[in-house]
Amino acid sequence: MLNLLCDFTSVMRTIGYVLLAFVVLMVMVLIHETGHYTAGKILGFQINEFSVGMGPKIFSKKRKNGEVFSLRLLPLGGYCAFEGEGEDNKNPKAFNSQKPWKRLIVLFSGALFNFLSAILIGIIVFAAYGETVVVVNDVYEYAPEANRQLQSGDIIYKVNGRRVYMLDSLSRYLSDDEMNVVVLRPREDNGQTVYEQVELSDIVQKKFYSVILTKVNGTYTSDNRLLQKNDTVYKINGHTLSEEGEFERYLRQAEDSVTLTVTDGSKYYDYTVAKSSFGGDIVVTESPYTGIGMSVHYDKYKFGFGEVLIRVVPYCCEVGMLVLRTLGGLLTGAVGIESVGGPITTISMTSEIVATGFGNVLMLIVLISVNLAVFNLLPVPALDGCQMVFVIIEWIAGRPINRKVQSYINGIGLIVLIGLMLLIDILKL
Repeated sequence: MLNLLCDFTSVMRTIGYVLLAFVVLMVMVLIHETGHYTAGKILGFQINEFSVGMGPKIFSKKRKNGEVFSLRLLPLGGYCAFEGEGEDNKNPKAFNSQKPWKRLIVLFSGALFNFLSAILIGIIVFAAYGETVVVVNDVYEYAPEANRQLQSGDIIYKVNGRRVYMLDSLSRYLSDDEMNVVVLRPREDNGQTVYEQVELSDIVQKKFYSVILTKVNGTYTSDNRLLQKNDTVYKINGHTLSEEGEFERYLRQAEDSVTLTVTDGSKYYDYTVAKSSFGGDIVVTESPYTGIGMSVHYDKYKFGFGEVLIRVVPYCCEVGMLVLRTLGGLLTGAVGIESVGGPITTISMTSEIVATGFGNVLMLIVLISVNLAVFNLLPVPALDGCQMVFVIIEWIAGRPINRKVQSYINGIGLIVLIGLMLLIDILKL
């Protein structure tokens, strides 16, 4: 009976998290449509309906000016319906009767409100919960001497004068030239950890070779941990590995067994393995990479409020650029389809994060808000970006593209877009 009660409680908790995930996503849709609505009201557009959700109406209220505010059954979006949208209308307040620059502002304002909300919520998150920063986990023994100025626990703050906001920023800021790196270094002061800025010069990149375990069979243990696939072999018989061919050379020199020091990125483990296991039970692969010879991890750090205000806008811009780079990588094949997700993945991921605490929920809202802002401005049929392209063409040519053609393009585009997002989810199952 107790097990049934626990299972029921777990199921209800999961349902609650999923419902909260829908609420989070609907809030972001509401912000987006509020952007369109606000700009339309200021610029004198006639608005027929402001709807949260799709499908049959659950609640509806009509104002004296004729505007209808409604809540619909399906929490899968929303819309702000303008008079004469998608058709030519003689009403001077109709959408397509307005000047092109006004229409562009209205179309752009949905994404603008998403981006502004990301900034405002980002300020709250960074000030109250701290910002996710890149922290040095370990500097490898084989790293160049100058790079060993870095220490475990250092927060990577700047590279060549540019602030680091995420690991993606760090990987792009690193160059083949010598670098000046500013870190926030922890030290103890009267029993408290304080951070001070330390400037490090002459940090360099070079090419290294990682030895990765690509196949593991057996029960080789150390500290009650199994040797695992994708572990990195840091040492063999006490020799650090960083050059091409080193692993095979030291393996040939070994006797009947070898001692492997492997790392999962945060800790090191020693294993004694039979030499005959390699090529059969154990397979390794050398993988070249260019770096500065260290491992890093993420942690939370609270900057002062002034620094938060300085960092939040560039952070949101960095997230937006990462979205564009990811989409570009999908087109070129540099990024796999497993890196993106459709509505099912989004709801699943959101519900999981909802369960981890309010601070993470707010951070998720920041990330998804920026995603919505960027995605909606893409010149893809059914999105605001495509509508803006139609308006710009009309502005330049002096006459619009046939409204029916526009409707067909947007309708077909919407079907393709929904189908593509669902297909992505299905392929990831």
